[in-house]
Amino acid sequence: MAEAGRAGLLRVAAFALIYALLQFGYQSMRDSPGSWLIDRVTVVPAAALIDGFFPSDGVVAQGNQLQWPLGRLRLLAGCDGFEVLTLYLAAVLVAPVSWRRGLLMLAAGSALIWVMNQGRIVGLYLAFRHWREGFDVLHTVWGPLVMIAVVFGFFAWNLRRER
Repeated sequence: MAEAGRAGLLRVAAFALIYALLQFGYQSMRDSPGSWLIDRVTVVPAAALIDGFFPSDGVVAQGNQLQWPLGRLRLLAGCDGFEVLTLYLAAVLVAPVSWRRGLLMLAAGSALIWVMNQGRIVGLYLAFRHWREGFDVLHTVWGPLVMIAVVFGFFAWNLRRER
């Protein structure tokens, strides 16, 4: 029992250290001019997705902004879903899973987070355009909460499959 408790504490400490290092690296990188995480990995695909669904809106990517003839939505650091990704990566790296399951979890979970974040951005765009009073709560509460809940469920499901 004592050995299992010690192993659990080591996992928690490793998780905290990995998470802190990932966040530190992200914070250092995201404040650089022309951050590619926002501009290229987040805004460009989101603009293409919105344009695919709503071509008459004329949404285009312009740096860190989604722009259309009647407005714009600026995507700042944090809009890229990386905070959820760092939590997930740290959890997978300390999870008691085989290396194959770990690699699968890293790849599939990262893709899941990116896809969910793109969906969140489309939802934020729609709220900004058509439901301004709901934008803030969708942006600060529901979007992040749903992403974290789904990723936690995905993580737990993979742990259960490993056993």
